[in-house]
Amino acid sequence: MTMISRKLLGRLLPGLAVTCAATAHAQSSVTLYGVMDAGITYVNNQGGHANWLLDTGMLSPNLFGLRGSESLGGGLKAVFTIEGQYALDNGASIGGLFGRQTFVGLSSPWGTLTLGRHYDFSFDMLAVLRYGPSFPFVSLHNLRHGPFGGLGIPNMPGGAMDFDRVGGAERIPNSIKFSSANYGGLTFGALYGLGEQPGSFSRDRAYSAGVGYERGPFALSAAITEVRYAAINNGNDGIRTWGLGGRYALGTSNINALYTNTRNTFTGGGVQVLQAGVTMPVAPATTVLADYQYQWANAALNRNHAHQVGLTLDYAFSRRTDTYLGAVYQRGSGTGAAAWIPGLMIGSDNKSQVLVRAGIRHVF
Repeated sequence: MTMISRKLLGRLLPGLAVTCAATAHAQSSVTLYGVMDAGITYVNNQGGHANWLLDTGMLSPNLFGLRGSESLGGGLKAVFTIEGQYALDNGASIGGLFGRQTFVGLSSPWGTLTLGRHYDFSFDMLAVLRYGPSFPFVSLHNLRHGPFGGLGIPNMPGGAMDFDRVGGAERIPNSIKFSSANYGGLTFGALYGLGEQPGSFSRDRAYSAGVGYERGPFALSAAITEVRYAAINNGNDGIRTWGLGGRYALGTSNINALYTNTRNTFTGGGVQVLQAGVTMPVAPATTVLADYQYQWANAALNRNHAHQVGLTLDYAFSRRTDTYLGAVYQRGSGTGAAAWIPGLMIGSDNKSQVLVRAGIRHVF
């Protein structure tokens, strides 16, 4: 559960492509792709004890997938993606054989319409587009969790993992998604997830929309996503999150900023986040990402707060292989505000937590 997409993989690697001419006017291609990430993680406090972990899929999830297209003429293409996630340490599938994303649809000069299981626009716009060239250096540990279990997000560790959905930890099944073409730097899109509940069109449903604009050195983006869960008011309520973000390039460095607002529509519990960071090359093939975020909850969640600082140093051996060293510190405040760095299955038993990780990543 972390942030990566077919867009990132398309930038990072040429892939293995098999292309054939079906007719004089139609061409098809299939690309096999994947990513492998593993490392050693030290945590000073997990439930009251220090811990060493052989942890995988943190800087990028471990993925294996196929994507393809077929030209149908007149600028129209059939497209598909099937993608799964696995644990590199034991080879086990995560979320099913193709549990990450699976969809099929049509691409045209105006945009792409697909049906299946998709990333929402909180990820597309507030992560992929906002970070831009910095996106490959963003670890799951740089994202959101903290002392906000009262949000009550089903199936997420501690009820708050990736609560603003910027990390792409959850995808939306049974969904229809439209992503526009690029109109002079402007892109936009919308998604609707069918609840598939007899007698009710709105129970367990989801929606998402986003817009982004890139021009010269800067980019701006906005997104909103709401997902209703069967475990929250019998599927009639869920988690709504919206956000605004941007980045600005200063030479070869990038400054980014983000605001998100997340709310449980049934309980009223809410958390807001302000985040700012910078990514800069410091030597040939060496990049540093520094990040600070402040998270604060409303009265329904005891007004808990958290500060988090992250640092990632990445060295690229080649276009496809890099190694990295990362560190994260989080400190919570408020009633029962135990720190919890994202990506960990167990939080701290007090208000602070420190994590250090060294890893290697290979894409193919």
